[in-house]
Amino acid sequence: MKAAAGPAEVAQIKPRQDKFRDIGGALKAINDELKKGRIDWDNTVVPNAQTIKDRSAYLLNWFPKGSGPEAGVKTYALPSIWQKNEDFVKLGKAAQDEAAKLNQVALSKNGNALKTEVDAMGKACKACHDSYRSGDYEKEDED
Repeated sequence: MKAAAGPAEVAQIKPRQDKFRDIGGALKAINDELKKGRIDWDNTVVPNAQTIKDRSAYLLNWFPKGSGPEAGVKTYALPSIWQKNEDFVKLGKAAQDEAAKLNQVALSKNGNALKTEVDAMGKACKACHDSYRSGDYEKEDED
């Protein structure tokens, strides 16, 4: 029999989801800026890149054992996070590295480098989502 998740693990889920929404929203804001063709570095790109860097620095701490589906709270975190934790950590660190690079590029205000790094950041996010986030997220996200 599995041990029930404790209150501390359950309490971690909503803040984790909120922080990931912050990251996703910040990346979308930067992507939207690239599509405009006129980049607002100071009001959009730099602060959003900073948000991504700041939030992602802690992402590997957001998944304590017991904060998955067994917590009895709606979460898109798959059990494979804890079953294949070494790979999960590797992908998380890669995302953190890309977030730091994205922040550096934003501060340099280099438009060509920004496009390249936004793509790299998106790929780092997707690599983790493909293996460790439930496909139910996409279905509900479309509503």
